[in-house]
Amino acid sequence: MSPRKSLPMHLEYALLGLIRQQPQYGYDLLQNWSANLGIIWNVKPASLYGALNKLEQQGLLTSMQMPGDASPKRKVFTLTPAGEEAFLSWMHTPVSFPRSFRQEWFARLYFFPQVPQEIVHTLYVAQLEMAERWLDEQSALNLTGSPFEAQVRAFRRSQIAAILAYLQENQSEFFQGEKNV
Repeated sequence: MSPRKSLPMHLEYALLGLIRQQPQYGYDLLQNWSANLGIIWNVKPASLYGALNKLEQQGLLTSMQMPGDASPKRKVFTLTPAGEEAFLSWMHTPVSFPRSFRQEWFARLYFFPQVPQEIVHTLYVAQLEMAERWLDEQSALNLTGSPFEAQVRAFRRSQIAAILAYLQENQSEFFQGEKNV
């Protein structure tokens, strides 16, 4: 195993965002996830609890045992300053690959109302630039010259063009009105 501390996965960043809203029990997080992010990303309880443990070990969360009424003690999770920093850093970082856009972009989008407008603007501009780069890179590729590759590249270009069109068409929705707090 590498001595380097592994960075959180995108699921874990989204968990940081949910806990940033308010301290929560694991079960409540699972319910919150299903009610909000479940439309784009299903998470199994084992994955969620594993991620919570990892985030706690990394110092991004703390937990406290709370007594239950008719149940055993439960852990309530709270964001640490390092967790806040990791979450906000993720919110500044555009999605790196087109194949990840559906889950990762919309997970970030869910948190737009909860971060300053400046972060939304920075991320949105960076994501537009990233999508344009994806399209340029895909347009320049033709490794084999085969008809099969031409079809695959055409499909990928159309997917990326759709992402770019979505971002361009919806941009004004996120830059009008009052600033978020």
